[in-house]
Amino acid sequence: MDPATQLTDARRRGVVIPALDPEPSSLSVADTIAERHAGQLGWRVVGWKLGCTSELAKQILNSPGPFASRIFEGTVHASGDVVERPTPIMVESEFAFTVGTTMEPRSVPWTIEEVKAHTATVAPAAEVLRPRVEGFGVTSYLNVVADSGANDGAVLGTAVAVDDAPDLASIPVRCELDGEVAGEGVGADALGDPWNALVWLVDHLGPRGIALKAGQIVLSGTCAGVAAVPSGSTAVVAYGPMGKVTINTS
Repeated sequence: MDPATQLTDARRRGVVIPALDPEPSSLSVADTIAERHAGQLGWRVVGWKLGCTSELAKQILNSPGPFASRIFEGTVHASGDVVERPTPIMVESEFAFTVGTTMEPRSVPWTIEEVKAHTATVAPAAEVLRPRVEGFGVTSYLNVVADSGANDGAVLGTAVAVDDAPDLASIPVRCELDGEVAGEGVGADALGDPWNALVWLVDHLGPRGIALKAGQIVLSGTCAGVAAVPSGSTAVVAYGPMGKVTINTS
């Protein structure tokens, strides 16, 4: 099987495979594998996640910079829901934007002001990671990119309208696992401001002819590292004045 089919088979069977064969040799190859994998699944894309928008995340994956991956239907949960998965998960503490009006591909770079005008809400969130390939953080980050960024969904807190949102860059972020601190950061850890992450994404998708569609969600990239969440555990991420997100695992 080609790498995309290997990932599709692993995701459908809920298993982890030792490696991709062959492994992607470049970011463009990894993106192509991820795109083919998405086509094979045939699942509706409900959003995008950004990876490695913080220095800590780049260190964890030994990545030179950000990347983007799809979020699929049926994987987005509300805070407090029980996340049931056949293999262990990890969580990342992020901000989730909901697109208000579609941002079509274009050659001219977007500004923060333009992106904000096309965004409906922002919410505290946690990304659910469940790699289909062994060696997360050990093998090449390109394996993670090919594997849809290891994404297995998102857990969303209470959203606020963009006009009512506080300064995201200054929001403190604190992740606790069963009451113990598992990571801390601040909104500015995501490319200096989570809004910069959204601008990066729309500029990244444009040359690929991909629109950021109304109703889709966008995850900013982690502001507090990555926390492994064992079965039966609870992770709580606090976002100062924006509230908390709770992730329960079965």
